[in-house]
Amino acid sequence: WIFAWTQNRLMLPAWLGAHKGLQQAIDDGHKAVLDEMSRQWPFFRTRLEMLEMVFLKADLWLAEYYDTRLVPTELWALGKQLRQELSDSIQVVLELRPQGDLLDDQPWIKESIKLRNPYTDPLNVLQVELLGRSRNHAETLHPELDQALMVTIAGIAAGMRNTG
Repeated sequence: WIFAWTQNRLMLPAWLGAHKGLQQAIDDGHKAVLDEMSRQWPFFRTRLEMLEMVFLKADLWLAEYYDTRLVPTELWALGKQLRQELSDSIQVVLELRPQGDLLDDQPWIKESIKLRNPYTDPLNVLQVELLGRSRNHAETLHPELDQALMVTIAGIAAGMRNTG
């Protein structure tokens, strides 16, 4: 399950729920405490940085592309809701950053992700096409198609560098 959400670049298990908890603390008037935790508590700062890393690996357009090509239209609203929650999560974490953009404190990780994404993104698009073809021909064996699909899975996993 976790692997699949990484493959479609929504990265859902890594961030789902974090936004709600952080936003509730802000809404309850504890933003100053969260800001202090972000500046002075290494464990909390590390957790926020892990979220930042996931956000840089996520891709809203690709996640939507998977939905529009592979998911029945009656379920599109769920994907839209999840993508909105991801956007909201990014905004809350940006509010808690001391300054700057995602992973500005760790430029080597940020640069590594930015360098890998142009190679990983086309694999995602190809994977969507191959999954569609595989579903359309599920009744017959297509070893070449299955092999190509496995290559995209392995390539995306390698590009994400923290998945199965």
